[in-house]
Amino acid sequence: MPDFRALVRREWARALPSDDVVNEVAQHVEDAWRAAKADGCGDAAAMARARAELADLQGRIVRPARSSPSRAPEYNAMAGTMTTFWRDLRFAARLIRGRPGFTAIAVCTLALAIGANTAIFSVVRSILLEPLPFSEPDRLVLLWEDDGDPAHQTIVSAPNFQDWTRMSRSFESTAIWEGQSFNLSGDGEAQRVSGMRVSSSVFHVLRVQPQLGRSFSADEDVLGRDRVLVVSDGLWRQRFGARRDIVGRTTRVNGVPYEIIGVMPAEFRFPTRDTAVWAPIGLNKEDSGRGSHSFLAAARLKDGVTFEAARAEMDAIGRALALQYPVDNRGESATITRMNDAAVDSLRPTLLALMGAVALVLAIACVNVANLLLAQASARRREFAVRAALGASTRRLASQLLAEGVLLGAIGGVAGLAVAWAGTRAFEGLLPESIRLAPFRDVGGIRADPIVLGFTLAISIATALLFSLAPIFNLWGGLRGGQTGLGLKDAGDRAATGRAGALRGVLVAAEVALAIVVLSGAGLMIKSIVRLLAVDPGLNPDNVLVMRMTLPQPDFYGPPVRRTFCDDVTARVGPLPGVRSVGAISHLPLSNSSAGRGLTVAGFTPPPGENPSATYRLTCPGYFQTMGIPILRGRDFALSDATDGPGVVIINELTAKKYWPSRDPIGQRLKIGRPESDAPWLTVVGIVGNVRHFGLDADVRREIYRPYSQAAWPVMTVVAKTASDPAGFAASVRAALQGLDRDLAVSAVTTMTQIEQMWLGPRRFPMILLSAFAAVALVLAVVGVYGVVSYVVAQRTREMGIRVALGARASQLLVLVVRGAMRPIVAGLILGVAGGAAAGRLLSTLLYQVSPHDPGVLGAIAGVLAVAAVAASLIPARRATTVDPILVLKDE
Repeated sequence: MPDFRALVRREWARALPSDDVVNEVAQHVEDAWRAAKADGCGDAAAMARARAELADLQGRIVRPARSSPSRAPEYNAMAGTMTTFWRDLRFAARLIRGRPGFTAIAVCTLALAIGANTAIFSVVRSILLEPLPFSEPDRLVLLWEDDGDPAHQTIVSAPNFQDWTRMSRSFESTAIWEGQSFNLSGDGEAQRVSGMRVSSSVFHVLRVQPQLGRSFSADEDVLGRDRVLVVSDGLWRQRFGARRDIVGRTTRVNGVPYEIIGVMPAEFRFPTRDTAVWAPIGLNKEDSGRGSHSFLAAARLKDGVTFEAARAEMDAIGRALALQYPVDNRGESATITRMNDAAVDSLRPTLLALMGAVALVLAIACVNVANLLLAQASARRREFAVRAALGASTRRLASQLLAEGVLLGAIGGVAGLAVAWAGTRAFEGLLPESIRLAPFRDVGGIRADPIVLGFTLAISIATALLFSLAPIFNLWGGLRGGQTGLGLKDAGDRAATGRAGALRGVLVAAEVALAIVVLSGAGLMIKSIVRLLAVDPGLNPDNVLVMRMTLPQPDFYGPPVRRTFCDDVTARVGPLPGVRSVGAISHLPLSNSSAGRGLTVAGFTPPPGENPSATYRLTCPGYFQTMGIPILRGRDFALSDATDGPGVVIINELTAKKYWPSRDPIGQRLKIGRPESDAPWLTVVGIVGNVRHFGLDADVRREIYRPYSQAAWPVMTVVAKTASDPAGFAASVRAALQGLDRDLAVSAVTTMTQIEQMWLGPRRFPMILLSAFAAVALVLAVVGVYGVVSYVVAQRTREMGIRVALGARASQLLVLVVRGAMRPIVAGLILGVAGGAAAGRLLSTLLYQVSPHDPGVLGAIAGVLAVAAVAASLIPARRATTVDPILVLKDE
């Protein structure tokens, strides 16, 4: 081995160091040489690293001391803080390069945590933080009909909207719209696209103009003058090849020629990024009913009008209309909400829970890296003692530790951006429609804009400061406590059992507690999903193929233009091999589509303040059999229920109990609309089981079903029960349906099982991410416990050897190590259970029949983490039992 004392005397000859200084510095250089050899370096490389350490000490201690011996510790103060810190960063870079294993673990830990935070922040920012992409978005509001319960604000009818517009003085302009599907043809294969019927004022309210052409004029709102179309930038490029002469061109929409008059900007999202066309609203006879609630409405506040003043005015107008129209508007008022809050309230708990979970994972990562740095700093106590003895101040040494932390944080932040980019691509398919198609917003991947980069930079710096505090605090306490003169042999044991050991215990307890909070959140979500999956939806989704068809007609609601639609579907699809039954419905369960109608029930007198009503569906014969919905009484619709035949209706069990509690509903009559309306009376011919149409966690509602042959709907969903996997029959069924009419597009081919999974998406998405974060938290916590116990065992090798020499048994050493490790673990478990119970309340709106502080979940999580922590501590504990006392005492 090289003579390092001679090396120090030769290199520092002009500084005339004392024998004590030479011995301490030589020992430090020898440690660097030994570390290099342990890393696998050859003799030359190890010597080069030792010389580099010596040169760094010479530059930091000897030269400043020679130029200003009376104030050696403060020599860098005159050079400026930034220059000093830059030198510290360079030294930290050399240290990091010399410890590739430590660096890899620390950077990977930070990259994972920072990347997860950046990815979730990008979604939170798009939904909760960014203003809407319209001019003065704070002045945009949505208009609703209101029964006094904020949870039951409903869409509006056209007559009420027209009265609001006429009577209000708070709005600069108002607009109304309704979602609709359109069949495009005449330019290649028929294509179904999502679109909107909108009033001509909608673009004025939003203050957005087409990039090509013009928007609608007021006279185009009138039915018969509405054969014009505005298309999205995406459709313009995909279907029409981005032709600049598109304006004035004719295309067929629902089999009718429409003139394209404009193309909207690429960034325009109204109401979602999937919306491809906008057509004039063209109000028809059915729309003119005050009880026909089919539309969404918005308005722009006038300058100087506050939100509260406009809401009070709308409430007054709504109450006045309730007095003026006591039948249709009984108990109704009107209200407004901020457009920027549209669909956000329901998403806020999910997004905040995810943001909280990744923040906890980041905190666990900080604790892990802090423990790594604390171990490294403890191993460098001899170096710090030498530097302090030669005049370096505590602040100067702390700056070096901080520089190392900042450099690790910066590298972790850069790697975190890559992790975030890859992560968003990975879970983009997991995003539920409620997030992916959030109204008026564009939720995409990571955008490398200044805000995202600034957020990543901020959390990188914050984490660097956090995990640097542990070694700095330990250093400050050690030097302040007069430990600079620790001998080379007793530094290790004292470091393990003194201030550093206590600090490591606190960090382990914090790590375990944080992990339990994340794990308990995932456990609650998993139990909630399990409970939901156990709910009977009222139908059987297995082996049911689903396809959507748009059936345009002048009068959206009937009578049907295609009177034989149901017969044709049955005739074409029913005989196909493997198809057991076929049917169709206007509003598929769990698909977020519905319609409601007011009713008049013969022989039923409604209580004061209540109007009979039910959700409204149109079906084809065979639908109930295909979906596995039981017919409890009576019959299904039949081909004999023709357009010009007697009106018939099927009701669900809840409707029967509500309106005929003590009578047989079969043969009873009801009509859609008010008693004096000219709507035909309908005879109840069947009662079917209740279906949870609005979700597995939603209450069953009253439902009535009419045959499509006697009414109509613009969109029908065909369902087919197959003998095996429905995907294998999709091509043949689709081809059969396309044969009905070349202008009718068949779209949204899926299965009922997939629709059920899509409905679960808003709950499954946070469950999957929380579970992933929980797995990361568990791994980090176990690795942290293992690392700390391993380090403590390594530092207490001398003590273990002496105990063995004095007669200690292996089991006693095992208990000693595990018992010492369990103290902070138990403290962390207690704190974590309390924190998990408190954090569970934040998830309460996402849970189904699960208590936010479910004792079973918290107990199971605490048990899993306790077992994992004990297992992690047993591995190094068993290593402690193999210590050879002869080798230890020989080193002494």
